[in-house]
Amino acid sequence: MRALGALVLALVTASIAAPAPAQNLASEAPAWATLERFRSEAEFYQYLRDVRAAERRLRGLRMEKQNGPEDECPPELYPCEPPPGAGDDEAIVVTGSRIPSPAPASSSPAQQLSSANIASETSITNVQNAGVDEGDIVKFYDHYLIVLQDGRLFSVDIDGDALRLVDRANIYRNRNAGTWYDEILVQGNRVVATGYNYREDATEFSVFLIGDDGRFTREAVYFLSSDDYYDVENYATRLVNGNLVIYTPLAVGEIERGARASWPLVRRWLRDGEDRAVASAGRTLYDARDIYRPIQSTYDPVVHTISVCPLGVRRRGDELDCRSTAVVAPPGREFYVSTSHIYLWTWPEYNYDRERYQNCRLGPLDAFETAAPAALFQIPIAGGRPRAQFVRGAPYDQLSMDATASEFRALAVWMDLRCPDVYEDEDNLLLRYVSTPLSAFSTTPRAVPERRYTVLPSVGGAIENRFTDDYLVYAGRSDWSSYAPEPDSEEMQSSRIVTVPTDRPSAAIILEAPHSALRVERVGANVVVTGYRDWRGLSLSFVNLRHAPHIASTLVLPERYESEGRSHAFNAVVNEEGAGLLGLPTVMRRAQSGRWWWRSAGSDVSYVSFDRAGQLSDSGALRGTSPRHPDYVCEVSCIDWYGNTRALFIRGRVFALSGTELIEGALEGGQVRERQRVNLTEPVRN
Repeated sequence: MRALGALVLALVTASIAAPAPAQNLASEAPAWATLERFRSEAEFYQYLRDVRAAERRLRGLRMEKQNGPEDECPPELYPCEPPPGAGDDEAIVVTGSRIPSPAPASSSPAQQLSSANIASETSITNVQNAGVDEGDIVKFYDHYLIVLQDGRLFSVDIDGDALRLVDRANIYRNRNAGTWYDEILVQGNRVVATGYNYREDATEFSVFLIGDDGRFTREAVYFLSSDDYYDVENYATRLVNGNLVIYTPLAVGEIERGARASWPLVRRWLRDGEDRAVASAGRTLYDARDIYRPIQSTYDPVVHTISVCPLGVRRRGDELDCRSTAVVAPPGREFYVSTSHIYLWTWPEYNYDRERYQNCRLGPLDAFETAAPAALFQIPIAGGRPRAQFVRGAPYDQLSMDATASEFRALAVWMDLRCPDVYEDEDNLLLRYVSTPLSAFSTTPRAVPERRYTVLPSVGGAIENRFTDDYLVYAGRSDWSSYAPEPDSEEMQSSRIVTVPTDRPSAAIILEAPHSALRVERVGANVVVTGYRDWRGLSLSFVNLRHAPHIASTLVLPERYESEGRSHAFNAVVNEEGAGLLGLPTVMRRAQSGRWWWRSAGSDVSYVSFDRAGQLSDSGALRGTSPRHPDYVCEVSCIDWYGNTRALFIRGRVFALSGTELIEGALEGGQVRERQRVNLTEPVRN
């Protein structure tokens, strides 16, 4: 994946005329006022022709502009000057105070935490929402840990006195198929492995049954036609109430004149052929008459598809029965899944979609009307017609969105597409909090009113954020780099942590943290922020959100550095009193602290315990050794794009996955001490 996968398109001519949508400007691409499906293939293809015609008109206007009078705000004057005071924090309630430079913790009540204190707690995956599982590299079934690594499934029995490798099964059938296997989910005794197959131009789902003995049996393989779904932060699959929820994109803007799209299919693998798999005829996910017409004008149309596939009771040989909702929108997108709906936020992103907004005469940079126009779709998991609202800006990532039983809320980046240099200036990301009642979603979308947006303080160009039940908490750093500072750097890093009460976002509080911000993670009702003050080691701050938000404690892990950046790399358990244990991948070399997406070496797992008040204590680490049996060879999916190290907590037991090694520790007197480990590359012994 890691290269743009293109869906194969076949050619044909559409000849039936379709009614034209309303347009504001001659150079605008078509958009409709209501969420309705295309009435025919002819209407869909006419829409694509209209998009190309609008793009040609825009090109002509651009040429006229280049040959015409001088622009009042030419490119060399970008970024546009904001008005005096724009983007400042005067409207924000600031009650946090700077915290002195932290030192490694010595003794605290948290150090006495033991396995007995977390005996009833289990956490395998650090999911965004309870009740919505997310695809990852390790899951749990009965008393077996199931690991995805190197295009293989591993089953480890944790029930006996010793960890035991029970089974290892290749997900792939042909090492030359060009498939990357990224995520697994478990529903009952079914294991669903998701990957992208470049040879088939499809998302591949391999379904295995895991028996009572922990052994795998392949049940089926399915191909879902799509472009590559890969995202450096988000995950392709969710599991909600027994339903597999999948997002897949399909770019349609490049269909040539007279072309006919080859609509996505769900096909069942039958056997491998010489060049491609032999598969069933399959079922069409959708055709032109199932696609919802765009409610946003775009020159780069993409069909964004959400598919819901019940996993329920299945029999070998069954086709995968999926229900898909497809909407045409601009290419920029982020999606969030609640227990009842999928929310898809789309916005202009590339080329002419952005070019048409470069007009500096529209007003101040942070004025409400200057942010990129966007749309927010609400798609029911149970089936039914999607609804939408018009919004502004874009979420920073999937963690920037949240929904309750009554409202949707988000942290929006205020992208002013008139002046892209400002948006790309990593010190000047403008932010707003937006909330809107679920009742406002409609098939005739209306704009979320300006009063629903609250200006928030900027914190840098790379944002980390999380919602709790009652707060949005975010922090940032100046750029994308995750590296710890150089040893010769004299500057001590710091960051601003912003806590936003969701019932009164105008009362946000800024807390000064004595380190940068690499991640913001939820631990029960509170959050933990990680980062670096200097080169000496990783800092963690516990932000206590009970009563008035404050930084309860800051801990330094000497000569420890974060090695993975995904949300699933972090994990924690919290007991009823609010105390608990967290873990995350670390290494002991500063040079390895880049948290690069393609990092494939195993890491250690560092553990930190905390008490109810938020006092942090270093609880040690379980160290990975990256063992490899001489007869073990990786043939497929040998780059760990989704990471390979995880902290796992199962009913008071503490585990660490480090590449192809599973390690168990025990929490005794506040310290995690190794008990045993198993090498997943060893031969499976019956």
